[in-house]
Amino acid sequence: MKRVRALRSASLVALCVLASSALAGAQAAAVDPDEPLPAGHPSVAPSGDGDGSDSGEADQQGAPPGHPGAPAEPPQDRSSPAPDLRPGTIEVHLHDEKDHPINGMAVTLGVMKQDVAEGDSHTERIGNTDARGIVVFDGLPNTTAFSYRAVASKDGGEFATELLRLGEHGGQRVLLHVFPVTRDLRQALVGMRGVIFVQPREDVFHVETNFQILNIGTQAWVPNQVRIPLPSGAKAFRPSDAASETRFDRVGNSPVELVGTYPPGQRETGFTFQLDNDHEPKKTLRIGLPPHVAELRIVAEGARGMILRADGFPEPEPMQGQDGSRLLVTGKRLARGDAAMDFIELTLENLPVPSPGRWYAVFVACALAALGMSAGFGRKSSDKMRPRSVDEAEVREAQDLVLDELVTLEKLRREERIGPRAYDETRVELLDALTRLELQRSTG
Repeated sequence: MKRVRALRSASLVALCVLASSALAGAQAAAVDPDEPLPAGHPSVAPSGDGDGSDSGEADQQGAPPGHPGAPAEPPQDRSSPAPDLRPGTIEVHLHDEKDHPINGMAVTLGVMKQDVAEGDSHTERIGNTDARGIVVFDGLPNTTAFSYRAVASKDGGEFATELLRLGEHGGQRVLLHVFPVTRDLRQALVGMRGVIFVQPREDVFHVETNFQILNIGTQAWVPNQVRIPLPSGAKAFRPSDAASETRFDRVGNSPVELVGTYPPGQRETGFTFQLDNDHEPKKTLRIGLPPHVAELRIVAEGARGMILRADGFPEPEPMQGQDGSRLLVTGKRLARGDAAMDFIELTLENLPVPSPGRWYAVFVACALAALGMSAGFGRKSSDKMRPRSVDEAEVREAQDLVLDELVTLEKLRREERIGPRAYDETRVELLDALTRLELQRSTG
């Protein structure tokens, strides 16, 4: 996401353990920091005061891979060009969680075509791995219009490669791993860190979320009805990657649901939505969070003078975006024993509110112009139906109102309390009203 600041680096082991501890703290009494950890549980030192500072972070770092007591690093998927294969060939190697070949398992190759003239299409080819855990798909188109994804299914989980593309020379060789599957989050060592970005616009509040889902266990996690509510009135929901197997989804006005399979490693997903801007100086948003969020950053873009408050979070710090926008940033990292973050409630104050005077000035200008038009028609139709003439003093008063609003508008723009779109549209309306009034005064 372009405008969201990256989260500071943290140990995956520490992050997931903190999330698990927070969940336990929410379900039972607070965790005793001196209580021994369960057998086989990764060791982690208690953090500092949990206010988002870096104090004690060095103590939270997990042991490096290969160090005694460190969890084994799961095998990694990979893909690389294979010049030794014939063009139009994808060779899939399927391995288990111990990196051993899997014999006789079905692999589905999704074939996606994007064509402006003929339209998009999706087809599939299915093959079974041999004794070496290999299945070969050949005779595939290798133009830029085609992309591919290999998928293997087990116990309700789907293990997929990234999108693959074929070049003119050679093929692609991929290694895909299949892990044991659990739907019970308590059995999966999963933690999350997230960013919520809020941008007030002229007509809506635009909200973007991004979550890193970290699995350092030995099982793949398949969410079982993991749903989070959106604020009342939320609209224009869109997942960050609708084509991804791992994403947030929503049907109609239902809550947002996390879908897909999350094997050991890291996945990134998120979504956006909008809320109507009712042009009040204060707006409170209550946003649900997925489970096991151990670290959260909140970023709000706003004009000078806007205030961001988030319950349980430190005072925001002002920063500048890459495009020069003004940002308010706050963050929080759970300490062991902290309650789980199921939702976040944030409030924006001192929001820019359109001045009602400009609409009054425009209304007066339009009313006077309409009165002048009706007077003209009245003179043509009948001298007996002639309405009173428009008083020049009234026209001058309306002109003064419009000029005052133009001055106020320029001041709001200089103070960055109104966006460029609202400024341009309002300025055009006021200048148009001023033109109508001047024409009315000249015609009498």
